[in-house]
Amino acid sequence: MNGKVVNYKFEILSENSEIAVIELFQSALGGVDAINFTDAVNNSSENNIKLLIIDLNKVEIMNSSGLGMLVNALSNLKKHNIQLNLVSVPAKVLKLLQITQLDKVFKIFENSQIAISNYK
Repeated sequence: MNGKVVNYKFEILSENSEIAVIELFQSALGGVDAINFTDAVNNSSENNIKLLIIDLNKVEIMNSSGLGMLVNALSNLKKHNIQLNLVSVPAKVLKLLQITQLDKVFKIFENSQIAISNYK
């Protein structure tokens, strides 16, 4: 892939392909990451996904552009009736979500298993 560093992993979790997870690594700072992340989110809407889980466990740094990535993903997925859950949100990122009051906008769960069990 032309030596391109991808800062996430996309994986379909369920046998019926309705549930997928995107695991973000290290940082969510916009730029090229935002473009790649948006492509992964768009893939979920094209692949019959009904629940997309974004695992933030390995995210060490997030700025306003990273928040914008998440908000855009939520907006785009809602248009396709796809539920978005955030899981394993590190304390620093959770504080940022709370300061911006986005913790009231996103469904946030401790881990993927709990997010899947709360999927309607």
